[in-house]
Order: sequence, then C-alpha cells, then structure tokens
Amino acid sequence: MSTVRLLVLGTILRRGVSHGYGVYNDLTSWRAETWTNVKPGSIYHALEKLEAQGLTRTETSDPQVKLGPSRTEYSVTEQGKTEFETLLRSALQSFEIQTFAVGIAFMDMLPRREVLELLERRASALKESAAFLRTLPTEEAPSEPSKHPELVGIWEQYVENELSGTLKLIGKLESGTYKFAGENG
Repeated sequence: MSTVRLLVLGTILRRGVSHGYGVYNDLTSWRAETWTNVKPGSIYHALEKLEAQGLTRTETSDPQVKLGPSRTEYSVTEQGKTEFETLLRSALQSFEIQTFAVGIAFMDMLPRREVLELLERRASALKESAAFLRTLPTEEAPSEPSKHPELVGIWEQYVENELSGTLKLIGKLESGTYKFAGENG
C-alpha cells in the first residue's frame, strides 16, 4: 500500500481542489516528514500517476483568480474517492507505523462506527501477534537470529505498545472524542 497515494488523495479531498504545491504545503505544515517518509518528488510523481489512472482529474482554474505561474489543479474523481477509502480502511488496520499514522491523519473522513470497527480488528490482530510472539523459543546463546531473546523481545514490546495505543484510541473514540464524517456539530 502506498502511503504517498493515500496522503495525496486525502489532501486533495480535504481541499476539494489542489495543485501539487498546495499538497506539498499541507504536508509540510502538518510536519508529515516526522511521521512518514514522504519526499517532495514523490508527491508530484503520485499526482501524475493518479491522473493517468483516472483517480484525479485536472480542473480549470477560475480566470478571475490570479494564480501566478501556470499550474495544474486536481480534484479527486469518484473512482479516486473509492480508492482513498479503500487505502484508508487498510491503513487503519496496518501494523506498519507510518501507514497507520497516515490512516489516523484521515480517520475523520470515515464514519466513527466504521473507524471503531477497523481499529477493533487491528487490536484483535495485534493481540494474536503478541500471543504468537510469546510462544517463540529463545536461547541464551542463540543458534540463529530468530531465537535471539532481544530480537523477540523488541518485537513483542513493539506489538504490545501498538496494542495499548490502539485500545486507548478506541476508548477515546467510544467516548465521543473527535468529529467524524456524517456527524453534526
């Protein structure tokens, strides 16, 4: 799954219409470089690819608005919105921290109940993973890397931490924290 693709589609959907520099500015102002590995060049490459795949389309600029140098503006097509929602649902269940972070950034674009269901699936999968990691054999003097107690321990701690954070987020959402798609106020 491409976090860049999700970021670009989500950013354009938030704005309605955007040009590449607008997407870049949003990601910079959100300090996305601290929670993703997105590079500026990947934004423009993604914009080209999304348009070629029919997920975005170019928009005609309002002739009354002085935009400065000529630039291409994009909006997300219905197919692109479907792709965004598919990627978002996948991100909200991901074990990969950068992908999950992008899912959190856009979670409010789905209904609360659906986000809760996705996070509950993630929590369940994390519980299973933690239980599996606890069964792995380790050796004081490991005969192979997979039996190194530090390696297994690091992964077990990582998964337990992810589970704890996911359960805290579920609790917040259940108590009404944040505003989601379809909610008034």
